[in-house]
Amino acid sequence: STPCYILTRQNFAHAGTLCEILHLLLMTIQIRKFKKEDALKVANIIKKGFLFFAPKYYSKKSVMWQISENSPKKLIEKAKEVNYFVAVENKKILGIGGYSAEKVHTFFVRPEIQGKGVGSKIIERCFHEAKKHEIKKLKCWATFSAEKLYSKFGFLKKRRLTLRSKDNSITFIEMVKSL
Repeated sequence: STPCYILTRQNFAHAGTLCEILHLLLMTIQIRKFKKEDALKVANIIKKGFLFFAPKYYSKKSVMWQISENSPKKLIEKAKEVNYFVAVENKKILGIGGYSAEKVHTFFVRPEIQGKGVGSKIIERCFHEAKKHEIKKLKCWATFSAEKLYSKFGFLKKRRLTLRSKDNSITFIEMVKSL
């Protein structure tokens, strides 16, 4: 498939300068399946995302726990159950997201390019693939900073969900969407 970028009102409004608008028009983002070789770069994007947004809502201990849960080794292991996709432009990974039979997983875009449509392309690909596999409904566990994003894609807030380990906990917002 030919890579393309859809300029929407939302990302056009976020673009700002003429240079940014031209860059949006010329972006050739491809969405492809995650590969083992992507794990280190993806883990770094996830780490940057958690360190950038999560400290506003979560303790440092909880943030570090979630970063460790998304190490390269653990991402490779999770990829056996989760259909992960990465957004790539000029061989540079811009973001990741995936889905399993019941939920979307691990949506992160480089903080410096958020709001430019990269995450939208990844989530739309996940919806498309999930529908092909006759999945009728997807859940997500949104961080507090991501709730608005998931709402934009039709996810409805269901409840707060707290995950616990022996010495840690973190609360997410469970959301659900019919496909």
